[in-house]
Amino acid sequence: MAVGGESLRELIHLRRRLNKLFDEMIQPDRASGPLPEFTWMPSADVFEDDRCYCVEVELPGVAIEDVVVTVDGSVLSVSGQRKPRSEISKESAQRIERYVGPFLREFSFPEALDAEPVEASLRDGVLRLTVPKKEQRRKVQVR
Repeated sequence: MAVGGESLRELIHLRRRLNKLFDEMIQPDRASGPLPEFTWMPSADVFEDDRCYCVEVELPGVAIEDVVVTVDGSVLSVSGQRKPRSEISKESAQRIERYVGPFLREFSFPEALDAEPVEASLRDGVLRLTVPKKEQRRKVQVR
């Protein structure tokens, strides 16, 4: 039986396997490789207005160079890694509750996203992403 962080890790892995299964059923032509292992899943908030989506992901202790943001159609992915603090040994630690290692968060949106003008900043441990919506409609001048 899994204990502590192992339970969460197993649930995350199960969720990813189920998502992969559904993706393969919906899009059988889409190639898929083996599922990578992710240790933890950061908390996030998603907001929307008429111009864009805003995604805020809590990443305290994660260096900006260890964060990767990708846009694939209507899916925004945030992945990376929180590295363990080198100055703390297991022998000296009294309590360690924060996860270290690789992470992944994926956000699906109702329409395709415009990948070019995505703005990203990491400040005070929060990654803020602004993703403009693609212009779906436009007026056509009839002459």
